[in-house]
Amino acid sequence: MDSNPKGNQGEEFVNSIANNIFLEYWCYPSPKDEKGDKKEICDLLIIFNDVLIIISVKNYDFKDNYDRYFNNTVGKAIKQIQGAEKKLFSGQNIYIKHPKKKSELFKKDKYSKVFRIIVNLGKGLKFYHPSSYTQSGNHVTVMDGTAWFAITNEMNTITDLTDYLIAREKLFRDKSVIMLFCSDTDYDEETHQKFFERMRKTQLKGEKHIYISGSELDLLASYINNSNSYPENLTNEKYDGLFLDIDKSWENFISDPIFLEKKKKDRRSFFIDKFIINEIGYRKELKILAEKLMSLNRFERRIVSNHFFSFYEKYKKGFEKKFARAFTEVSDYGFIFVKYPKSLEAETLDNILILVIESFAVHTKYLRKDFIIIAYHDDFKGLKYSNLELKTEFSKEDEKAIIEDAKSLGWFSDSFSYKRINETEY
Repeated sequence: MDSNPKGNQGEEFVNSIANNIFLEYWCYPSPKDEKGDKKEICDLLIIFNDVLIIISVKNYDFKDNYDRYFNNTVGKAIKQIQGAEKKLFSGQNIYIKHPKKKSELFKKDKYSKVFRIIVNLGKGLKFYHPSSYTQSGNHVTVMDGTAWFAITNEMNTITDLTDYLIAREKLFRDKSVIMLFCSDTDYDEETHQKFFERMRKTQLKGEKHIYISGSELDLLASYINNSNSYPENLTNEKYDGLFLDIDKSWENFISDPIFLEKKKKDRRSFFIDKFIINEIGYRKELKILAEKLMSLNRFERRIVSNHFFSFYEKYKKGFEKKFARAFTEVSDYGFIFVKYPKSLEAETLDNILILVIESFAVHTKYLRKDFIIIAYHDDFKGLKYSNLELKTEFSKEDEKAIIEDAKSLGWFSDSFSYKRINETEY
């Protein structure tokens, strides 16, 4: 919320990354109290389902004064976040506006997960506290611009990011944490004295403490290498203090062939991201569908994409006048892919696609009740997609009628089973 060029550059940096990773539909840069005092609430809000991320951006020009940085820069940012949270969750209604949408009511009772993040873009720090608290005792994540960029690119879905923030907060919760991330050559005598002076100041508070030799990215690498979690011995409350030497963990991580192979495998997963951007965009009637797709983490998106492309390649040639479908379950959803003849009329096609969903629901014995369908003809033309959530199971009479309708199209035999559904040609 700095009203100066450096502050604006900082906000643009964070906003651009948030938009690229989480799509701008859910990112509210510099939101204001539209029907109140018109004042800026914070630098960036990310709002997604029950998740709220409040971000304060600082572009502090560090001049080797750690006390000023901790007390003024970070302290001011914490006050801004606490002020933003108080305003958003106060008794009065708050209306905010997305740049591409109309003013909307902030639904304060909707959020079960609230994250508070300070991003400092200033250079020169050699150590800092990566974790702090508001006066209300709410946890605040503190990181620099390089870390924010890398983390939002590696944890590049809202689910992956929030899972990381939850694990990180659990590791640091109710502890005084200092992260020393400079290189050995930069760790001179003056830095040594200031670092130990800071250690003494935090130890006087009587808190549990964690000292980290390494960067935020090394911390992220440690999390990923431990199957997206931190070891129990690090989060165990019985220890009064911990020293983590994780220096160069990130450097080793990104040079590992396993990492490079994962990145290669993840490429197909961006089919989901591009599908949301290119096909759904800001269409209000499809917002729920977009949120369900966006709720998938990167690995789940890879699974869905691989299933789709397997289906696409199998029926790419020679099936122009035939009807094919496939079903797979990922997360809470049943995904259905359909290739249909171009000659089908719109109303007939719509009825058949509904029958496709209903028949999969019946024959999988309601393995999933929330379905996402993607249908097309020829080379991914005539694209149709929708989301259908069954609130209740069908009655026995309805199930029988669905089966009979499917059989009339030559789809099923009496011995049809779930295992045969995964890829079935009709």
